[in-house]
Amino acid sequence: MTGLERLKARMNPLPEGRLLIGLSGGADSVALLLAALLDPDRNGENLRAVHVNHGLRGGESETDEAFVRALCEEKGIPLEVRRPDLGERRDENAAREARMACFRQIMAESGASALLLAHNRDDRAETFLMRLLRGSGTEGLACMGEEDSRMGFRVLRPMLSLGREEIRAALREDGIPWREDSSNEDERYLRNAVRKKLIPLMNRLAPGASARIAHTASLAQADQEVLQALAERALDGGERHSWMPAEILLGQLPAIRSRMLRSWWKAQGPALKERELNGETTERLAALTELPDGTVNLPAGYRCVKSGGFLHLIPPERSVPEPAAWREPATEFGGLTLRQAPSAGNPGDGKTCQEVPAGFAEGCVLRTRRPGDRIRPFGCAGSRKLQDYLTDRKIGEPWRDQIPLLCRGTEVILAAGVGAGAIPEWNREASNVRLLWQGEMPWMRETGRTV
Repeated sequence: MTGLERLKARMNPLPEGRLLIGLSGGADSVALLLAALLDPDRNGENLRAVHVNHGLRGGESETDEAFVRALCEEKGIPLEVRRPDLGERRDENAAREARMACFRQIMAESGASALLLAHNRDDRAETFLMRLLRGSGTEGLACMGEEDSRMGFRVLRPMLSLGREEIRAALREDGIPWREDSSNEDERYLRNAVRKKLIPLMNRLAPGASARIAHTASLAQADQEVLQALAERALDGGERHSWMPAEILLGQLPAIRSRMLRSWWKAQGPALKERELNGETTERLAALTELPDGTVNLPAGYRCVKSGGFLHLIPPERSVPEPAAWREPATEFGGLTLRQAPSAGNPGDGKTCQEVPAGFAEGCVLRTRRPGDRIRPFGCAGSRKLQDYLTDRKIGEPWRDQIPLLCRGTEVILAAGVGAGAIPEWNREASNVRLLWQGEMPWMRETGRTV
């Protein structure tokens, strides 16, 4: 049995279907590519490689790319080479963000079912220690799982049970070359310092420490999966909105509450993993749930506002939906549908349903509020600023730019879930139709609430 075959026997089996592999040209990724090709049915039809050349090491980066091209050509493996523009940022985080963006794009273009990454057991131990030094909790220490989908696609790490040196020993035994990244010697980077100083010291103090640290990371991963499942059960789909009732967070254990908040952020905030919430920010968010109102600043210019029993995740710039002209029998806008139905023999409550003369809504549009909007509340003589009207009805500020309105010019006829404007007095004998707001209107739950 060759060295590569022994490695393959200890790797996790690869799934069927089309796979993408991140190929840097280093020992680990070369071993992963060649081990994958030991599968009888694995070939250029169902395996594709991607090499990201950041150009950070000048001629060395170009030599890495040439090595990868030659290897893939020899093995008959299609290769995608990407050269992302890092701009003024030339650090490891910028390179990692760019690399993940390349992987994400190629995954979508190729239709691959999973991305293979060549992280090994020592990589996992290093990441665990780096996060420990930064004060990470269980979520951070549960690093480099064998499978995850946090980047929006399926990521597999089949080599996590293998140590760095045994991978290199197998390649040397089989006479297989690879490329070494000279930047891995620069101890100004925390990972390199951990690899070259901290882990050797720990292994001297307690032989085999690196493998046991990686095992501890796998135990943290198992615990994290259970806690995350409990958090998702408690959320019950609540992460799908930019708002969340504070009551679903109150009374939760801190470990569950923090995961609920981070899941909400991942679903609604910026996509980049590097902008995940840290422990300090998560604690401030958790504390906000206990307050009557308040604001917490978040990464990328986002804010979380507590108002009237709800948490609202507000981006730095809110997009304003285009107005929609009212069309019978139904028009969708802002997540709601305004539907016309036959008269029910009563005027309606003005909030979710309102009867009007047939044809009354012709020429109206559905939109959100604008400066200068006014409303003549039903039954009142004069008009009022819409802002004052919403304030009097205890509609929290974060909702006011989201509520769908049926308008004629600057006059508001209906405010979804809030009330009606100048509607002709209902007459049982008239030819009436019923306008119904359909969909979730959480601001209705807020009125009068003191959470």
